[in-house]
Amino acid sequence: MSMAALMAWGGWFFVLYTIDPQEAGVLSLVLFYLTLFMAMVGTLAVIGVVYRRQRMSQVQLMIREVKIAFRHALMLSLALITSLILSAQGLLTWWNFLALFIGVGVAEYLCLLIQESKRT
Repeated sequence: MSMAALMAWGGWFFVLYTIDPQEAGVLSLVLFYLTLFMAMVGTLAVIGVVYRRQRMSQVQLMIREVKIAFRHALMLSLALITSLILSAQGLLTWWNFLALFIGVGVAEYLCLLIQESKRT
């Protein structure tokens, strides 16, 4: 996972320094945000796994912790990239930001409900 995150950061830096957004148009923006999203997901997932591993006091299934860290990384990265896109368009206001994070909270709650229903 760490190697994939490093490769994604390398891809983002490649896009950042080699593609001229004025000439490439929409494709450059899509590549910019997509590579940044992948890099952020990988990095946040690795940080989440390391954090969860240090907090584990008993022997737990590590795959469960990786899934949770990856889910959190996906949601946080999606929220951050959406905020960047809204900001670039001049549409990021406090109520949009609040609605975005309420949406992430609701999505996490639904994931927890689904996870809990699978246990019983």
